[in-house]
Amino acid sequence: MPMLPWTEKYRPRRLDELVNQAKALPKVREWMESWLRGRPKKKALLLYGPPGVGKTATVYALANEYGFEVIELNASDERTTEKIKRYVGAAYTMDVFGRRRKLILLDEADNMESSGAGEIARLIDKAQNPIIMTANKYWFVPQAIRNKSLLVEYKKLTQRDIMKALWRIVKAENLEVPGEVIKLIAQRSNGDLRAAINDLETVAFAPEDAESILAYRDVEKSVFQVLGSIFATDNVKKARMAAWGVDKTPEELMLWIDENIPYVYEKPEDVAKAYETLSRADIYFGRANRTGTYGLWKYAIDLITGGIAVSGTKKKGFVRLYPPKTLQMLKNTRDERGLRDEILRKVMKRMHMSKLEAIETLEVLRAIFEYNEEMAAHITAFLELGDRELEFLAGSKERAKSIKGKAMNIQKQVRRERKMGELETSIALSERKEEEEEEEELTKEELEKADEEIEVEGKEEKPKKGGKQATLFDFLGKKK
Repeated sequence: MPMLPWTEKYRPRRLDELVNQAKALPKVREWMESWLRGRPKKKALLLYGPPGVGKTATVYALANEYGFEVIELNASDERTTEKIKRYVGAAYTMDVFGRRRKLILLDEADNMESSGAGEIARLIDKAQNPIIMTANKYWFVPQAIRNKSLLVEYKKLTQRDIMKALWRIVKAENLEVPGEVIKLIAQRSNGDLRAAINDLETVAFAPEDAESILAYRDVEKSVFQVLGSIFATDNVKKARMAAWGVDKTPEELMLWIDENIPYVYEKPEDVAKAYETLSRADIYFGRANRTGTYGLWKYAIDLITGGIAVSGTKKKGFVRLYPPKTLQMLKNTRDERGLRDEILRKVMKRMHMSKLEAIETLEVLRAIFEYNEEMAAHITAFLELGDRELEFLAGSKERAKSIKGKAMNIQKQVRRERKMGELETSIALSERKEEEEEEEELTKEELEKADEEIEVEGKEEKPKKGGKQATLFDFLGKKK
């Protein structure tokens, strides 16, 4: 079983385990209780305050305490309206099978784009499950969302609060850490308990080096500063420490390093050696993500920092560093990928395909839309493609416009035939009803006539002794 980071291992499981948020927590609990009673006045909760004071931890403690399942969306990563709608759509879907209810967490709501904000505001109105958002600065959260949310402030933690929390972890781990090291970590944390716990985990097994290690610690460190420090040194330890505190995941940092290797190293063989080091690091990241053995990350981080630092001779003088083109490309193609995914969903639903089959079919559809407008028009009508989706497949606005016109004619014809079919069905039903009524009237007339004939026969002819008298059933039998 992989070792959990201490920030996860010692995450509060109940609200009363959170550090020094006595004013905020009763409001949070009352809001959740109002959900359990029925419907709260405010369907969304906005927790705001400095980093590392327990906002996200509150959500998970709340879910654990009340038996909710957390669905998490980070507004700074998933900014498109389509993605937000897909994730938060769960907020207005009740579980009818008796499983755990959902609690929607929207992290970093102050980094939300305006298009996503409109979608969130609409979904809050429909929500049948609680929505909790977190932000460092509530005034950056769009007004439309703030108006629909209960705002709860989280205070910055004091140095004493940080030290108490750190001592509990030291005791739980059965470690011997000098008091001055705990105090140093608390001082440098700037009220961020999460950062302080990370620092404690870093220095806990080498407290004698705490001061030199923490000297490299910044709560917010520019990625360009980190790259400069890694590329400027030939010391493995310094390169490793330079990456502490950067506001990027290790895999994101690897992309930045990957982009700048050709600008930093002088010899082609050194460039090749650096890329080989990154390749090995990527293998560790991949295995960690596939198997959940996140302890492998430390080997990958050693490779992308210390391994890169000693890969060869760097160029002298000023070297300009660049952001990764991969991230820029993904940013530029975000809308296009969103359109593709929406078309794939329609293909999977209407054609009953798996995602892999839909991806393969998408290439066939592209060819059809380029060379056969008649067939493309029928497919457009069948899949109910929107204008942008049609343009994506057609490859040009002119072709998309032509296909759309033909598709509209097909849709009109289908609606006309559908109406005609409904009319014919209605007429047929009406005629059938009239026939049944006529048959019913005829049957009544025949029955009355049969009764009259029986009465006449009874008066004119007296049955012989021992003979059988005619009945209505005999008459009906003769009719048959």
